[in-house]
Amino acid sequence: MIILFGNQKGGVGKSTLAVLFANYLSFVHNKDVIVFDMDNQRSIYNKVQAAKVLENVQLYEVEAANVDQFNTIHAIVSDKENLITILDVAGSIENDNLIPVFKGVDLIICPFAYDEYSVGSTIDFSEVVKTLNNKVNIVFIPNRIKTNVKYETLESVNKVLSNFGAVTNPISERIDFQRINSFETPHTIRQVVTPVFDSIFNQFI
Repeated sequence: MIILFGNQKGGVGKSTLAVLFANYLSFVHNKDVIVFDMDNQRSIYNKVQAAKVLENVQLYEVEAANVDQFNTIHAIVSDKENLITILDVAGSIENDNLIPVFKGVDLIICPFAYDEYSVGSTIDFSEVVKTLNNKVNIVFIPNRIKTNVKYETLESVNKVLSNFGAVTNPISERIDFQRINSFETPHTIRQVVTPVFDSIFNQFI
């Protein structure tokens, strides 16, 4: 299974949630996981390399890759039935090399925030993805939710996004990428993300 963490909007928590979800799959469900960091910043890959220097035992393998390598990666991982592959890509829909990615993944997890720009970008992203692959499941995770968001806004946004996929319960606590790692998830963070990840796992994995 190949899972993409994506959105046109940057800064919505794609890399953070990709690491936390890989941790969850490995630790809670004992799944074989590999992560391909396709973001130009290589934030996940660099974090893992730094952890290795400190001799921390990793739960899974993380590789740096370019988006144009997807077809090769797909051919390799598709033969491994029990492997879950996670992709983290930069916030964009304008790179033509993303077309095979959108067409070839099994599940897209799309973090977003309830602000006008993030919602607009998320809808644009979803429309492009569904045009290229109308069979792919999209799961939207409301992330970094501010307490002053009006209920009417939540309801209207969720209704629109539900036309493209499923919307999970929100993650209200801000989870800083610097506070997480690829060998364990702190208990305080685990409490926040596990109910959301459980719903995704039970319904789509």
